[in-house]
Amino acid sequence: MTLQDVPVRATTAPEPAAAPWAEIGRALMVVAERDLYRQFRHPGSLAAQAVQVVFFLLVYAVGFDGMIAAVDGVPFSAYVFPGIIAIQVVTLGVSSGLSYAFDREYGALREMLVAPVPRLCLPLGKVLATAVTAGAQSAVMLAFAPMVDLRLTPFSYLTGVAAFTATGAAFGVFGAFLATVITRVQTLQSAVQLAMYPLLFLSGSVFRPDSGPAWLSAALKVNPMTYAVDGVRQLLVSSRGALPWWLDVAVIGGLTVVFGVVLRLRVGR
Repeated sequence: MTLQDVPVRATTAPEPAAAPWAEIGRALMVVAERDLYRQFRHPGSLAAQAVQVVFFLLVYAVGFDGMIAAVDGVPFSAYVFPGIIAIQVVTLGVSSGLSYAFDREYGALREMLVAPVPRLCLPLGKVLATAVTAGAQSAVMLAFAPMVDLRLTPFSYLTGVAAFTATGAAFGVFGAFLATVITRVQTLQSAVQLAMYPLLFLSGSVFRPDSGPAWLSAALKVNPMTYAVDGVRQLLVSSRGALPWWLDVAVIGGLTVVFGVVLRLRVGR
């Protein structure tokens, strides 16, 4: 038997198997747990967020209540209360991309990329942490609804918490998308601040969206937060919505899918 007769085995390494769903779920939980732990290690930021909510509540829900009696038969303080919570939740969601940008710039993201899971798990893990934080904060804030003459049943309370959790996740995907488009942390911070003003104040969060002039109504319909506020308001307040509820769900869900697909293309496999 000669050397030529010996079969030669292929030396190329086999293609790595796709990460099973259990491993992907575990990776999402690890990234989310890391972000949640980092948040609770800085109670000052949580206190600042609480002060911001109290400020909006005192100025809009309480301060203007004596000037505006009711909206569609609902006390003004009760009418704007879901919008005030939405301000906090959307701010949390859009700003969550900063965490992804910091990890990318200071090396932590590079270490996590060694894990044999899809890269999309990293931003989606942060979106999961944002959703959990948004749900927890909305659960606390909705507990104070009776103080603004908003009476909630156990079902409407849980539905409201679920809606705000989904809203936080949707805008968390948008925040992660921004973090993949704008690579410098300082530029991203400025972009987030610039995006927040039209998102918050052109959303109908503290006024009825269809009560202004035609140009303002048109601007509001371009703002995705308008649909989130209107949808949650229809769930919690016995008032007719400015838009059909199915349109609110379709717009928020459609934009989440679009930004999720673009995010997948940006981060790679």
